Amino acid sequence: MTRWKSFTVGTRREAVDAISHFLLARGSLGTAYDEQHLGPSGDPAEPLPPPPPVTKVTAYFPWDTDLGALKQEFLEFLPVLAESFGAGPEEFLGAAEITDNGWAEKWKEHFHARKIGRRIVIKPSWETVEPGEGEVVLTVDPGQAFGTGTHETTRMCLRFIEDLFDLRPAPRNALDVGTGTGILGIAAARLGAASVLGIDTDPVAVEVAGKNAELNRVAGAFRAEGTILSAVRGEHDLVLGNLIAEILVDLAADLVARCAPGGHLVLSGILAEKSGWVSGEFRRHGATMVSEAADGQWAALLLRRGA
Repeated sequence: MTRWKSFTVGTRREAVDAISHFLLARGSLGTAYDEQHLGPSGDPAEPLPPPPPVTKVTAYFPWDTDLGALKQEFLEFLPVLAESFGAGPEEFLGAAEITDNGWAEKWKEHFHARKIGRRIVIKPSWETVEPGEGEVVLTVDPGQAFGTGTHETTRMCLRFIEDLFDLRPAPRNALDVGTGTGILGIAAARLGAASVLGIDTDPVAVEVAGKNAELNRVAGAFRAEGTILSAVRGEHDLVLGNLIAEILVDLAADLVARCAPGGHLVLSGILAEKSGWVSGEFRRHGATMVSEAADGQWAALLLRRGA
């Protein structure tokens, strides 16, 4: 018998990623939030229904976690969150003690193979998928890191990456900043990049990304490091950053500097109303807009650094 504790908060959907990162950084073993992928008949819904504006995020913690202290930290985090997203509905909803033999596996019931773009299919390791003609199947186990490929921001980034590898010449190397599970960098490696560096300040993410590279048989091309962006040397044909608008703006100069002249940047984690601000800051540093995508309340940018 295994015992755990749960901690549940209410939040607007665009802040789910930030709150998940906050909880994971404080020892969460995993998080889950409400997301509807099924239609009325129980079959996968296409197109997906619009998400509700407010959702619940539940994080699971070891039995010895001090939930009272965690609640206080969460309440102190809310003003920081409001600086990025504005005042919102975030609130503590409750905590519970759980005695269960299998809760940690239950989330897997909702993570299934899914085609993301024209070629990329995302699947968990416990499912078998035979690729169709021209398809590239990526295996992802998120563990405690962010990125299963189902979030709007990740989907848009993957579609831009597909487009870039249709170009000739295609990107030869790539830098994935805030790599999480490694999904974006691993996609670049599977599509043909000879060398991909994924960096993340979270050591758990670095470990998970490395394991996912092995699962996808690209460990020779993709490496994950706990390196900060300012320490990365050299230029890359492709720079990837699925972060949030404020972080992208703060890193704009460094991100552009690490993109080779004539190379591309794929950026997301951007609320649609902030895309103009982000693109303007990158233009100021020498990267111009090639294309913009929108999915729900999120935007993604494809930029090109001047030659």
